[in-house]
Amino acid sequence: MDLPNSCQSLANMQPPQQLWIVGYQKSAKTNQLIGMGLAPGTAIEILQMVAGNLVVRIGETRIGLNQDIAEQILVSDQPLTAPENVMRDPANMEQIAPLTLKDFQLHQTGKVKGFADTDTPDLRAYKKKLLAMGLTPGTEFTVTHIAPLGDPVEIKVRGFRLSLRQAEAALLIVQEVQE
Repeated sequence: MDLPNSCQSLANMQPPQQLWIVGYQKSAKTNQLIGMGLAPGTAIEILQMVAGNLVVRIGETRIGLNQDIAEQILVSDQPLTAPENVMRDPANMEQIAPLTLKDFQLHQTGKVKGFADTDTPDLRAYKKKLLAMGLTPGTEFTVTHIAPLGDPVEIKVRGFRLSLRQAEAALLIVQEVQE
């Protein structure tokens, strides 16, 4: 996947600003960043900068980042979309983002359609873990619990309960199932 031309380090950005994570510097601790919810494709808002340290918002969660971590995160002012990761609305042929598990509400039922395009080894590893946990295409699930800050989300799938971090939920492309 090609990175946008406007890609810059998060440390170079000023608040207030809406940005999208597009990747990481080569020296980044990718697993740690993904675990914090800072996965590629995630929308973030810079709320405050003090002495090079940032406070950002991801959904309803606020995270403090020191300058070293902010320098490792590459961002763009445009959403990161890959052609194979974008669905088209046949009514008006506008591009719409795919629905992911992190978009679901409590008690909502859905079906796994597939996985977001994963161009890094760490994200491919998450995809393998999700498959190993039974989240294969066509599998139905129900959202049973959402933590107060939105991370993690618990689903009931194949008769057991499974908690997924927000970064993992963002990789799971789903569709709503009407009961």
